[in-house]
Amino acid sequence: MLSSQRLGGMEEGTLYKPIEGLQGPCKSAEHDLEHRKRMPCIQAIGQCYPDYQFTPETFEKLYCSDKFPYDEKLKDWVRKLVHQSGIETIPSSINPEQFDKEAIPYDPSIPVDEHNLYRRAKDPWCPTTHERSLVWEKFAPKLTIGAAKDVIREWGGDPMTITHVITNTSSGTHMPGLDLAVVDALGLKNVRQRICVDNTGCYGSFSALTVAQAFCAAEPDAVVLVTCTEVCSVHINKHSKDRSEILGNIIFGDGATSAILSAGQKGDWQMSPIRMVTAPPSTRDYVSVKLTDQGYLLYLSKYLAPCLHTAVKPMWRDMLKDALGVKDSHDCDWAVHPGGKAVINVFHSEDLEMNLSKEDLEPSWESLRHHGNLAAPSILLVVKAALERTAQTDQDKVFVIGFGPGMVIKYYGLTRKE
Repeated sequence: MLSSQRLGGMEEGTLYKPIEGLQGPCKSAEHDLEHRKRMPCIQAIGQCYPDYQFTPETFEKLYCSDKFPYDEKLKDWVRKLVHQSGIETIPSSINPEQFDKEAIPYDPSIPVDEHNLYRRAKDPWCPTTHERSLVWEKFAPKLTIGAAKDVIREWGGDPMTITHVITNTSSGTHMPGLDLAVVDALGLKNVRQRICVDNTGCYGSFSALTVAQAFCAAEPDAVVLVTCTEVCSVHINKHSKDRSEILGNIIFGDGATSAILSAGQKGDWQMSPIRMVTAPPSTRDYVSVKLTDQGYLLYLSKYLAPCLHTAVKPMWRDMLKDALGVKDSHDCDWAVHPGGKAVINVFHSEDLEMNLSKEDLEPSWESLRHHGNLAAPSILLVVKAALERTAQTDQDKVFVIGFGPGMVIKYYGLTRKE
């Protein structure tokens, strides 16, 4: 029998109580050791990007022209932001050449594509959500399939042995989902389960990998394909005048990453269980994505980095011990989500006493420099670079940490399987 409970019958203030401080990480005291033994290995990581790029000059050209209704004070702030962001290029599905031209007189008979999305809008330079979605629907499957093909090539295994497919995205939606796009394009015939783990933002890969861990723990012969895809370039909004919204428009890019997970063998990079730490309710809007009539509104609060700093400071040693069994920051290599310059700099803060140099976090800085923040796909790029870098650093452990809407922090470790 269905419940007769309705929202109107619930009293305000009786459902939830505020969380005092940080919540987590939570784990099974009784079964955690056994659970760790069943964790999979990352066999390969793949990637795929669109053909175009945005540069600081692209954003300056658009935001500081008469195309956007900004006053000189806001334009000066944008100029400073784009040239001090630490970002040199951002992959984009949108052809930036359209920003060099005049708007096209609105004609609904002109098909929407990556060359005219912003130019042909009825509200000049601000397309509708539907128009943006048409471009997202064109590129999200292409990028996802491209990343899937790339990781299979890197892996070198038989794609017909893939048993599970997990896809993730937060920048758009379409049903059927990206999982079927992958299965159809690759002709995967032996997939036992497919699942879309969507709308989890920058920690999307952590969420998708958590599901992959569960599949591998439950079925020792599982071979899991994970993809994370974002097409954020379709969400530029000239009506965003809040600086936190503009920041969201400027640092996010397009791309897809992928991974193959399985039980692995001795010497492979085995994961620890992915852990989660949730900040108090007062932080819920520090990172957010909301659907509007003009696409998704991407919001990054100026309080994000201070919140991350406050959360990480008292517990980073415990995180390292939990994930890798080490206590010192130099007992492992690091893969930090490249969520922006201020975010990465948190891990260089003197009062955290991590003593991490720019070189220690070079995979994160390099990813930010050339890709901006790709949201969910980003951390796998950093993990790939960090794993490759261990050949030079002589490390056999990598600590991976990211965050996203909530505000939520997630982490895990990678170590050579014995």
